[in-house]
Amino acid sequence: MTARRAEAVYLAGAIPVRLVSNGAGVALALAAASRLDSVAVGGVLIAVLNAPSIVAAPVIGALTDAVASPKRLMLAAAVVMSAALALTAFVGAVPLVAVVVALLAAGCVAPVFIGGLSAWVDEAMPGDHARGFAVDALSYNLAGIAGPALVAGMSTLLTPTGALLALAGVVLGGGVLLQMLPIRGRGGAADPRSLAHGVARATRHLVTHGPLARVVAAGAIVQLGGGMMPVVVVLVAVHHGLAQSAGGLLLTAFSIGGVTGALLVSVPAVTARVAVVPPRRMMAVSFAATGALTLLAASSPSFVLTAVLLGLSGLPDATGVGAMLRLRQEESPADVRAQVFVVAAGTRAVTAAIGAALAGALAGLDPALLLALIAVPWLSAAPILLLGARPPSRTLDASTPAG
Repeated sequence: MTARRAEAVYLAGAIPVRLVSNGAGVALALAAASRLDSVAVGGVLIAVLNAPSIVAAPVIGALTDAVASPKRLMLAAAVVMSAALALTAFVGAVPLVAVVVALLAAGCVAPVFIGGLSAWVDEAMPGDHARGFAVDALSYNLAGIAGPALVAGMSTLLTPTGALLALAGVVLGGGVLLQMLPIRGRGGAADPRSLAHGVARATRHLVTHGPLARVVAAGAIVQLGGGMMPVVVVLVAVHHGLAQSAGGLLLTAFSIGGVTGALLVSVPAVTARVAVVPPRRMMAVSFAATGALTLLAASSPSFVLTAVLLGLSGLPDATGVGAMLRLRQEESPADVRAQVFVVAAGTRAVTAAIGAALAGALAGLDPALLLALIAVPWLSAAPILLLGARPPSRTLDASTPAG
């Protein structure tokens, strides 16, 4: 398989499975409102889908590292997710307890795609190490902006039930496409004792290996800002005398900036230039730039200028995410790499949830001040990454590409 074909197959498989993770919440909320006449139940279903991934992440990561065929695990996860969404499409006709159990199962396998798949970037797209992670970051950004928008559109055209059934087909199709990637197991045992040993080793490495711990901490902290943003942009829109829905335009502007940045970094000429910059420095500078531009947006006197500045702030964020993924790979032994990726992704999900709760608690403050507070986590990432940093370890795994 040629490099470009591998990239195309990776994107064709990764975007659908990650798109579903990003868009399912919208579909669940709309389905509960239309079929049960209860927005509150929709919130519960979203929580049921998202919460298990935090607890299940270490075990799913250990399984991904240990199984003989990671691709089969990805397909099995896609089948579970697809079946759960298809069942949920008929909530009301199907007992609510059955829907909850199905979504719990789906939440347990979700880390296979959010974090777990990223651990196999070098195998899936062999050759250009930096470009592979730029393509991976692009898939996250595209799924992040397309997921909610696509689900909202499908719900209008097909009804929420039809949207959930369509998502079930999308995630299954993505899982099938991932079977075309040149991914093979790294060897290991999947029995409970071996998995427990693997979880303990990965946890110890995450906590005690300083360079990796700083990368995970910085990557998690910026998500405090990411979690606050959906709440704060609504308040900013109202502050400018616009409807609450106008806040979605600000969030879309940031997302479009992220997608544009990811597309630019995936251009070969740009990738080559980015690859020569140490990824730790690239991550620090990129996140600091996002914070600085968000700070400028907070001081903007007009809604349009705020949208433009937030769009620009999304550009460097994509580069920072790509560098973060490279650093996770470079600082992780091969036999626990999937666990590192999955647990790190879980910490980002937790801090995003904390950020959203924090924004809700501070909703009475000046919206401009809240937007400025969003910038603080991104600005904080640079000192976390650079203070006491050393060159990336090359002794963890002899097969790790130099990047």
